[in-house]
Amino acid sequence: MPGNDNAQREQQQQLGLWQKAFIRDQTWRKDELRTVTFWTVAGFSLVLGCFFGLVNLHGLPCFIAFFAGSVAVPSIYWTSFLGVDEQDFGGKMEILGDSIGTGAAIFMLSWIALFTAIHS
Repeated sequence: MPGNDNAQREQQQQLGLWQKAFIRDQTWRKDELRTVTFWTVAGFSLVLGCFFGLVNLHGLPCFIAFFAGSVAVPSIYWTSFLGVDEQDFGGKMEILGDSIGTGAAIFMLSWIALFTAIHS
């Protein structure tokens, strides 16, 4: 039904970015998906850094866990929940873009700050 498609497009345009991030089967533009991915990685990095700092974890395994998680968590989110085909947007690393570097900085700052404050 052509009329139904137009109504669905109008509804999607009225949704805010963060409302859209929690609803399945929406139409995504590349910049919108990259913005949501950026904040997903930032939140994951902060939570993981705080967790590692609180429970006194340190060393290379923490780095490996962070980098594996910062690629896997957003990828699972956009493929399983949002239903986005990453190849339509240039692949996984194109979507992640600048998120990994910023996420690494957030992870390091939160991890070091909590580890130092609690365990020193």
